Amino acid sequence: MKNRVLEGPLSDGEAIEVINIDFDIDSLLITVQIDGYKIDIEFDCPAGYRVLDEGDLLEFWPSCSSGNGWLYEILEGGWLYQERLRKGFLSLSNSEVKEYFIIGCNYCVGVFAWEDPSVCESIR
Repeated sequence: MKNRVLEGPLSDGEAIEVINIDFDIDSLLITVQIDGYKIDIEFDCPAGYRVLDEGDLLEFWPSCSSGNGWLYEILEGGWLYQERLRKGFLSLSNSEVKEYFIIGCNYCVGVFAWEDPSVCESIR
């Protein structure tokens, strides 16, 4: 799997957890918590997303592990690659859609979007 790290590695002993997801047609807001510190990741006009237990996403490990980072752009070999193999995947014709991956201790979030997300301290 080929990826680009957007947010750097966690320190030894730090844990990240996806704690909230808000979606509407205009945005996807994902809140993660890293040792009590909350961070919002916001995607404008997302093309799609999925939330799965990390145990169901073993193809992402170890290249997308917390020792390497916690927010990634997936360049090859991820969910978007899998979806493009399906004949019913209409976004196949749009090569501008990108894939992003947010890790968590229990849940991970994959996102299809047109642009990199904004990342900032959460006000939740």
